[in-house]
Amino acid sequence: MKGSTLHRSGLTREKMGVLASLTQSDNKKQNAKSQLNQYHRVSKNQELDILWGGVQRGIQKVHNATKSPHSKSPAVYLSIGFIAGVLFMSCIILIVSINSLNPKTTVVQEPKSDVAIISDDNPATVEEPVATEEKYVVKQGDTINGIAYRFYGRYNEAKILEILRINNITNPTAIRVGQELIIPVSQDR
Repeated sequence: MKGSTLHRSGLTREKMGVLASLTQSDNKKQNAKSQLNQYHRVSKNQELDILWGGVQRGIQKVHNATKSPHSKSPAVYLSIGFIAGVLFMSCIILIVSINSLNPKTTVVQEPKSDVAIISDDNPATVEEPVATEEKYVVKQGDTINGIAYRFYGRYNEAKILEILRINNITNPTAIRVGQELIIPVSQDR
């Protein structure tokens, strides 16, 4: 047997010799203390058989130590895990279905109402916001969307279409630097 195998097994050649002599059934049994310092050459098959027997005994000891009278097979654990998974998924599906049945409360913002000004002459008149127009001269890098954002503070497609309609623009990308645009602006902005 190689030296590295003996080193890993923790057995020295002297101990292997003692083991070999103990396993042989010859009538010359000597004292174990005297054999520790002697070198016995045994065949590799005998060394492997001795080592394999020790491994089998070790495995049997571990198996006996870990085996309890209440041990369960892996199939029991697998079936318990499967049942637990089914129950967990059923609970999740139940929770989701209950949440989908309840109507969601949505916050609806009411449009801002116009302020009614009541005077002594006409008690039911409501003052409408007056729409005015501003003129804007197109500068380098301006786009219709950017101009609408500058005047209205947000993107509003209806307002952009209105700017295009008032200025008779068919292609929004064809505005020129220096072109004067009319922008409809309401007073309450």
